[in-house]
Amino acid sequence: MAAVVLALTGFSSGHKSSGRHKSSHRDSDSGGGCSSSRQNHDSYTPRTTSTHRSSALRDGTALVVSCATKAIPYATVEVTNPNSRQATFEVEFAFADAAGTALSSQTKRITVPARGTSNIQVKASQSLLAEIDHCQVEPEADLVN
Repeated sequence: MAAVVLALTGFSSGHKSSGRHKSSHRDSDSGGGCSSSRQNHDSYTPRTTSTHRSSALRDGTALVVSCATKAIPYATVEVTNPNSRQATFEVEFAFADAAGTALSSQTKRITVPARGTSNIQVKASQSLLAEIDHCQVEPEADLVN
């Protein structure tokens, strides 16, 4: 009776290749193919379900917004966090003279909200203000955590 039902539905009880297509799985886990179609319905594609995404954090970016002057004795640096969670970054900053020589350099830490920006203010000493020509910042803010 089983052979009659299988014959009427168009399915075979075993997996036999007719030479038109090749199966990518072993015979032990095969279930037979549809004999009434010319398409390959006998392929097996393993699927992986994962709810865990990579949580690797990336470095941020730093940009000088303004440099210290006699009127405003501090520089402002904007730090951007590209990550989907809050992160802390280290920023390398320097006050420089007209020749590009660093007069004073500092490393500052700042915590920035997810996909946000935060500013750091770097104060210049009174003795440096007359010599400062421009400010320099390493454009890559190094991830701390």
